[in-house]
This record gives sequence, structure tokens and C-alpha cells, in this order.
Amino acid sequence: MVGKDSTSPLMLVVLFTLWYAFNAGYNVYNASLKVFPLPIAIATLQLLVGVFYAVPLWVLGIRKVPKLSFGDIVTLLPIAFLNAAGHVGAVIAMFQVGGGSFTHVIKASEPVVSVILGLIVNGVVPKPLTAISLLPITYGVAYASTLGNLDVNTMSKELTTKAATFATVSNVAFALRSILRKNLTPEFKFRTNLDASNDHAVTTFLSAALLAPLAFYYESGDAILNTYNTLRDQQTFLVNLFICGMCFYIYNEVQNIVLGSLGAVPTAVGNTLKRVVIFVALYFFTEGETFPTPKIVGCAIAISGCMAFAIFDSKKI
Repeated sequence: MVGKDSTSPLMLVVLFTLWYAFNAGYNVYNASLKVFPLPIAIATLQLLVGVFYAVPLWVLGIRKVPKLSFGDIVTLLPIAFLNAAGHVGAVIAMFQVGGGSFTHVIKASEPVVSVILGLIVNGVVPKPLTAISLLPITYGVAYASTLGNLDVNTMSKELTTKAATFATVSNVAFALRSILRKNLTPEFKFRTNLDASNDHAVTTFLSAALLAPLAFYYESGDAILNTYNTLRDQQTFLVNLFICGMCFYIYNEVQNIVLGSLGAVPTAVGNTLKRVVIFVALYFFTEGETFPTPKIVGCAIAISGCMAFAIFDSKKI
């Protein structure tokens, strides 16, 4: 892990470049996997690809092996469940027509969801400026989702689509995951060798284990095999799947390094600007994604609100 005091400006540039590049890569390659229209299976396989990254580091002794008892695994299962729900929800949403960019429009409302759940679960009341910053996020998401048609009927239609519903499920699941993860004590993490990287690895593998039965139940083994056999270019699909899964794993890995290397404000701002990079990557490198002016305006308003929220929340004002 890179220490906060030892991170040079050059290293920060490298970290942010890797973070954004792998994040954009994940979204672009995820779009290419729509030729295999079974999103639960795809989400499961994306998580499993991380095995090829994490396990060699443990085997070679580069990273400490987690020390988990059965009781420790039970403790982590709720976090893994929410992580699985968040990931598969996002994949299902992104697999809808035009769902890549639309999903990230909805996911820009993560701060709103986090504040609401923080208030309900922990009784945490946001500070005044933090609360006010939620308004442009909410307005921007609604404006982009409805392409500026902010009447009740349009909002009811656009914000209850399959893409919007599963993107919201993803938001709620990830917000709850963060709340539960904060409850893991330093003693627990030290005893089990769960630093940020190992925490990510273990959570990823447990999430894959939880998703696999759902994939076979809802999409069936026969359907998965038949869909694969009907692909025109199976080799390209497998390569894209591996690259997509690796991008997903590594971008989360690098994100954890950034979280440990920077203060709250630059990390939060960087996480906000990440969405801009994703939108640009989807625009230039994927098909079926449209960016009419109202959508761009709404995204700009929402992202500006996210930026303000990130700064105000980290400063507790």
C-alpha cells in the first residue's frame, strides 16, 4: 500500500491514469459482452476473472494470504452479498439498450442514496452545505434521464425502466455495503490479514460464489452453454470477457490504493471526475449510446453536484 506521505506527484499521475483507464476499459468491454445476453452469468464470470490476479500474488508471497475462519467468512457474507447485488444490478442495467451511459446517470445519484441510508441506518444527519449539494445531483439525474421533460408522467416512465430500477438497486446495495464495511474493526482486519487489497479480493470471490447459483437458477446451465455455442466468434468473446473482468478487478484495486494515498477531498473529487471519463469512453468506443444535449446538460449538473457534495461532505460542512 502506498503511504500518504510517500506518494510523489508522478506516482499520483500514474495511479489516476491507471484508475481511469481500467475503469473506462471495464465499461467499454462490458458493452462488447452484450452479444451474450445473460447478465447474471456475465457478472459472475467478471468477478471470477479476479482469481487470475489475486491468487498468484498470494502463492508467490507478494501479498499476505488472508486468514479466515468459518466465523470470519460468515461475518463477511453480508458485505459480499451486497457487493454481489450491487455488481449484478449494474451489469443488468448496463445490458439494456443505451444502458451504459444511462446507468451511470442514475449512479451519479449515489451520494443521495448514501445520505438517505446513513440517516435511516445510523441516524447521521448531513451538514447544511452537504445536504444542499444533493439538490443539483437529484435535479441533474432527473433532467438527464428524462431528456429535460420533467413532467410527472415522463419521470414516472423513465425512472422506472429496467435500467433505472437495477441501477438504483446497485446504488442502494453499494451504499449499504459501505456502511457494513465500516463496521469491521481494525482488530478484525489485522487478525485476518484483510488490508484494502485482500478485503477487495475476498469480497470479490465470495460475491462470485453467491452469484454463481443464481446464474444457473435464473439463466440455467443449458441456456448459458447454448448461448455460448451460438456465438459467431467465441475466441473474441472470451478475450473480451477476460479483459473486462481484469479491468474491473484492477480498477477497484487501484482505487483502493488511491483511497489510501490521498486525503478525502482529492479522492472524492477524483471519484466524481471518473464519471466524466466513463461518459467520454462510452461515447467514442461503444455503439448504441446516445448523448443528446439535454442528457449532457443533466449529467453536467449532476456531476457538478457530486463534486460539491464530495468537498462539503469530506470537510463536514
